[in-house]
Amino acid sequence: MPLAHYTAAFATLRADAKPYWPEAALHRAPYKPLLLMAVMDLIAQQVINANVIRLNADLMDAFDLYWVRVVGGDRESNPVMPFNHMRSEGFWHLVDASGEEPDLHGVDRNEIFRRIKSHALGARIDDELYQLLQTTESRDELRRVLIETYFTPDARPTIVEVSHITTSSFAYSRDLLNRSRGRFTLQDAPTDADTYVAEARSAGFRRVVASAYNHTCAMCHVRIVTPEGRTAIAAAHIVPWSHSHNDDPRNGMALCGLHHWVFDQGLIAVTPAYTLQVSPILRLDAQRAEAILALDGREIVMPRERALWPARAALRWHMSSIYRATSPYPLL
Repeated sequence: MPLAHYTAAFATLRADAKPYWPEAALHRAPYKPLLLMAVMDLIAQQVINANVIRLNADLMDAFDLYWVRVVGGDRESNPVMPFNHMRSEGFWHLVDASGEEPDLHGVDRNEIFRRIKSHALGARIDDELYQLLQTTESRDELRRVLIETYFTPDARPTIVEVSHITTSSFAYSRDLLNRSRGRFTLQDAPTDADTYVAEARSAGFRRVVASAYNHTCAMCHVRIVTPEGRTAIAAAHIVPWSHSHNDDPRNGMALCGLHHWVFDQGLIAVTPAYTLQVSPILRLDAQRAEAILALDGREIVMPRERALWPARAALRWHMSSIYRATSPYPLL
């Protein structure tokens, strides 16, 4: 089918119209256009490189970035809804693991949502549409239709900016992986880091580190990923960015919220032998830190790829500059 067929389809997406939806989205639910733009971003970066779309972490991250900019962070995004409801548009088809369209008539909506979250169901778009999305010109035209149809003129520059951030973040992730093959230096940031905005750098660094550790906290070994692809870990710098300006993956570790905080506060360190060392501050009688004290001497989770292991130079810097090796109070 020609491009005109899909521009018409993209311009007539079914969407809930209610006053509580943001003015930026013309008081209509922005789920479908945001999901389609996220998919196009991932196709452009060849993250989606076959006509099978999964509701995975990459798609969640791309969708969430649009959502926060348009709707805000107070209202939780739920891309599983448009992932299912998009099939009413005719060009989006839910498929099972074999690539076939299952008969979903009479299947409870919550059960469909469960299958999407568990990746038992993915999506396939029309082959003609998928081929059109391989070219920059067709993607740009379809993106233009979505932006001009579903968002106010004031909001349109923001939508374009988000697409650029997503594109830049994937480029930055690739740059960081290439950098990890070279010699590590504490304060030598990538030469082209200044070309990336902070959001792109942050997303690119987080993607590389989270993937390297398989979304597992290096300290407590906890791995929690929701069915929607959200993860409990953050990408922590060993030598803070404010000091090093260095997003080298070897200057990062995947940590859960608690252990990210205690690491940044110098209450726990990772030795160059990749074992944990707890600060004596946590042994004071007034503390209730048994769960952290139990980590003392434990080995950390290491990335599967040796090239991404934490740099010993960074760990030594943290131990000498951040870690609290002594307590300012006498131990009782």
